[in-house]
Amino acid sequence: MTLSKMTGSLLAGAGLAALLAGSATAKEFDLSGTEVTIGTAQAQVLNLGTLRMIEMLTEWGADVTRVELPNISGLEAIVADRIDIASRSSDEILAGQSRGVDVVAFAAPISTMHYAVVSTPGIDSLEDLRGQSIATSGPGGFNGMLFRYMLTQAGLEPEVDVAIVPVGGSSERAAAIMAGQVQATVVFIDNWLALREQGANAQLLGYVADLVPGLSSRAVFAPRDYLAANEDLVTAIACANLEVNAWINSNKDDFVAYAMDNVRGANEDAVSAFYDVAMEINMFPTAPRELLDVSGYQALADLMYAGGELDDQLDASGFVDFTYVDRAAEMGCGTGAM
Repeated sequence: MTLSKMTGSLLAGAGLAALLAGSATAKEFDLSGTEVTIGTAQAQVLNLGTLRMIEMLTEWGADVTRVELPNISGLEAIVADRIDIASRSSDEILAGQSRGVDVVAFAAPISTMHYAVVSTPGIDSLEDLRGQSIATSGPGGFNGMLFRYMLTQAGLEPEVDVAIVPVGGSSERAAAIMAGQVQATVVFIDNWLALREQGANAQLLGYVADLVPGLSSRAVFAPRDYLAANEDLVTAIACANLEVNAWINSNKDDFVAYAMDNVRGANEDAVSAFYDVAMEINMFPTAPRELLDVSGYQALADLMYAGGELDDQLDASGFVDFTYVDRAAEMGCGTGAM
């Protein structure tokens, strides 16, 4: 696990001064003396919004420790008391609720499903995968459950009609496609675009946002009692979420430059292409009820229940809290006027 102390200008991203200059709303937040530990994925194009949110919190005086979680989930880190807040996959909230861990979504760095289904040439539809192999992260992984669902919808029986090969993370699954070890997989959108820029022998079957529309992607979440005890901080995070989304939507060049500064090995053309896809599928909305859409969490809960990942059906309205994004929007956050 990598611990990164986020203070001041640790992430020297392009455009931060412009984002904060003349900020009337920013003055509403004085987080001096506030300490918080936030668990995230590694720095990648997909989670630039989280990195920018953390920057804003430090500008408002918070002492933020960002913990990269390459091997455990945000839920597991919360249970182990290693972090206060997680910015991770939405399915972790559902897993927590099913196990009696009362974690609640209150913001969302990405609001649209972030996966692409990629195949080798000649596999032009899911139906073409009969008798072929697909790569997943491994037993119990969300991407594998999602792919199994899509195969079933296409009339195929996983592990009977299609072989399931556990490979690892999104980068490893992309490498398996490049090496011809499997005929299809699900990868992060930015990994697919990097493959395309590299001229890999692969093609896009579709974005999951189109193939299985309406699923929640990633969330900022914490235990319910933590939210109640830290309302100013949580509202500030919701505000930063809305403001960063407004910045992303209006500043393609700055987004690309920021990615190049902060994501190791980023390809500029691939980042530019990612931005265009993100705009097409509304990945970074600024309307509070689009950013935090309870129907997306419900659709995800229903999918996981149908896939056998949850023992009981869940009501998403019980673990999605609009209080803080609504309050932040009323303060003017997300208008781009900060």
